[in-house]
Amino acid sequence: MSLDHLKLTPFLVKELYENSLTDPDSIPGKMPVVAKQTAKPSAAKNDELPPPANKIASLGNNRKNILVAVHESAHPFLADDELNFLIAILGACNISMEDIALVNCCNNAATVYENLNEQFSPAIILFLGTEPQELGFPVQIPQYRVQNYNAQQYLCAASLQKLSSDKEAKKQLWTALKQLFSIA
Repeated sequence: MSLDHLKLTPFLVKELYENSLTDPDSIPGKMPVVAKQTAKPSAAKNDELPPPANKIASLGNNRKNILVAVHESAHPFLADDELNFLIAILGACNISMEDIALVNCCNNAATVYENLNEQFSPAIILFLGTEPQELGFPVQIPQYRVQNYNAQQYLCAASLQKLSSDKEAKKQLWTALKQLFSIA
């Protein structure tokens, strides 16, 4: 049996093409077909909406209002080894991923000073491999020195990739982190 000579009943055609792209009212000589509309719960509609344009994706729950800004072009947040290294650094400071918001600033126009402050209300901001001026921050921050501005504390350091292989940079970061988090 060939599909060329297959005959479909009007009922089957209606069922198969119920959500077709053509408007049945526009076909001459055809009776209008009332398509079934399925009601979606309002919660499902909210889930389908795209996030606002200035909504910044982050990793972590930001319980202690600590923002960690990184610049990683190859991954959504960090490579696995870099993320593990960051978790080890945080653990040494008695904080966890639950306490921070990790933001990848690479190729994200929304990651600017105003949006970051509005969304995360950070008390502490760590720049790891990012330059604060590129994100519109109004202060210059030398690497490995804790700076206070606008009731916030800032710390700039090299990228996690560089830190993992540079012993001197790790020492400088640890000294600054001990000051920032009051670690004895």
